[in-house]
Amino acid sequence: MSLFIYNSLLAADSFADFESLLVLKEALSTGELIFQGFENVWQQVILNTSSPIWVAIMGFAADIALLILIYLALKQGSEVVQKRDWHGLVLLIVWPTIVALLIGNNGFLISQGIGALRTIDREFVKAMSTTQIASTNIQNALQDIQLTNAAKEQIDSLINQCNSYNGTKYSECLNDIVPKIDQIVEEAEAQNSGPLAVLENYKDKIKGAILNVAAVGQIILAPQKIVLTTLVHALLIAVQLAFNMIIEIALLLHSLLAPIAVILTLIPTGQRYISIWLTWFAAIAAIQVCYTIIIGLAATAIVLSNAQLFSDVTFLVLAAFFGPGLAYAMSKGGGTALYQSINSSVDKTISFGTEVVSKAVLLVL
Repeated sequence: MSLFIYNSLLAADSFADFESLLVLKEALSTGELIFQGFENVWQQVILNTSSPIWVAIMGFAADIALLILIYLALKQGSEVVQKRDWHGLVLLIVWPTIVALLIGNNGFLISQGIGALRTIDREFVKAMSTTQIASTNIQNALQDIQLTNAAKEQIDSLINQCNSYNGTKYSECLNDIVPKIDQIVEEAEAQNSGPLAVLENYKDKIKGAILNVAAVGQIILAPQKIVLTTLVHALLIAVQLAFNMIIEIALLLHSLLAPIAVILTLIPTGQRYISIWLTWFAAIAAIQVCYTIIIGLAATAIVLSNAQLFSDVTFLVLAAFFGPGLAYAMSKGGGTALYQSINSSVDKTISFGTEVVSKAVLLVL
């Protein structure tokens, strides 16, 4: 799950429950639960080599390996023996031995390798979120936007609760909520560990309008508009949450295919399937990284221009639709070069390693 949804949850969590915000808060709470759920799934499915899914995948990979080894023994093995090509025999044995070590102990080395790649991915995303740009960083910018807009919605909700009154009761209701407005802003700034200038300006504008009741209707949203905005927010956050879930599921499924990719390297076609697996893992992770950068830069630009209150729906549309699309396009655009680079590097590394081991074995013999 992206840092954006996580910060949204932090922004809403300390405030009182208003009816118009319940849908939004439920979506944010669900997002946090799903985020924690995926972390647990990675621990139980990929990093736990005794998990039923991992054991089943390893069993299937072992069956494929057995078939490939039988083929190699019958076809290439007999040819090597007939030609008395002992160097070729060593080459034929070295890589299957390495593969056997990788898939041994229920693929422990493969599992740990995937875990290391996952850690690198998460740490890089985390590093990007704390990158300093001008007077703020991506994480603080996202937090600023979410805290400011969550507080604004609650202030609007308080004022619209007074819309059912007329005359003196209306004025008294507005005066009664002034301390609550101050409290909402104070709680938001406490969550932010610092002032929220745009929110402070909005609070002053509202309090000034309350002193002049005639001007209130010019700046306060109608109840229907607040409810509509909340529903739009919930829908856009749900779309963004679905995108992040798809990326996490894609990484998980792809990781489960790692043992099979390792086994397929035994096929004597010259193609190292593990390089294809690494390429796709990097491509999926690149979508996450690009998405974090896109959303982070947009959030930083909004904060630096003090446009938090004018860009809430726009920012959510970016996070839900244009951000994922642009992240995919960027990762896809570099996919060809990425594939060629990784494929060439892995092939050369495997070939060099196999040659070195085979020569060492021949020297010993």
